[in-house]
Amino acid sequence: MCMDAGRQWVLENLGTYGPRIRESVAGAVRDEHAASLDAQDASGHRSQGVYGEFWKGVLERLEPLGALPGVSLERPGAARYRVPVVNGFAIFPWRFARSRRTRLDETLFTTSPTRSSLLELPAPQHEQVALELNLPDAGLTEEDLQVLKHYESIVTAGTLSVTRLLLVAISSSSSGLFSAEWGEVHAGAGGCLAWVQTGFHENLLAVPSAPVSASPSKTFTSGLPPTVTVGTREASGDS
Repeated sequence: MCMDAGRQWVLENLGTYGPRIRESVAGAVRDEHAASLDAQDASGHRSQGVYGEFWKGVLERLEPLGALPGVSLERPGAARYRVPVVNGFAIFPWRFARSRRTRLDETLFTTSPTRSSLLELPAPQHEQVALELNLPDAGLTEEDLQVLKHYESIVTAGTLSVTRLLLVAISSSSSGLFSAEWGEVHAGAGGCLAWVQTGFHENLLAVPSAPVSASPSKTFTSGLPPTVTVGTREASGDS
């Protein structure tokens, strides 16, 4: 069986734990949509402000990635949140739209100094440490190991001055989870973002999510992906 392009990309670019990170990011988006939808329903509010807190929830769900070897949590600018950085890529989830009609390359991203700093986030400088024991299982196949061996000379974060932005672009509302894609982006026209043409981006809703634990007390994702809910309620904005 041939390896799918998304799995190969994360192995080549994110390293040993790339497949686990990919599955965890996909699961975090699905799980936060389901949790935000439940919270909105429980509130009984006509306003969709409760679901609008989605962006905070999905950031929190990515924090356990920081327990993986080679992953650090970095604070962009003066933000109160931190984003995972692995192998020179800063992973940032952004709910850029509330409907299917909105395009990523037409949506303003640089709305604050914090957002702008994500495009030039200093790369963490890792010090050489002793060999770690009891590492979490990366769940790699023989084919995965062959890919890693072939790309064992991939650039590491320690040789970079700034990170590259690995965007998780989400379109959703209390009416449904419409799309979730991720891939490398660069600054586009007018403060918007564009996918790197020579890079790779994929549909995260087609990626299976699996429970992954970096330590006994930290679980990335769990449970089955929720069914996309379709309704007639009108969605409103988030931060």
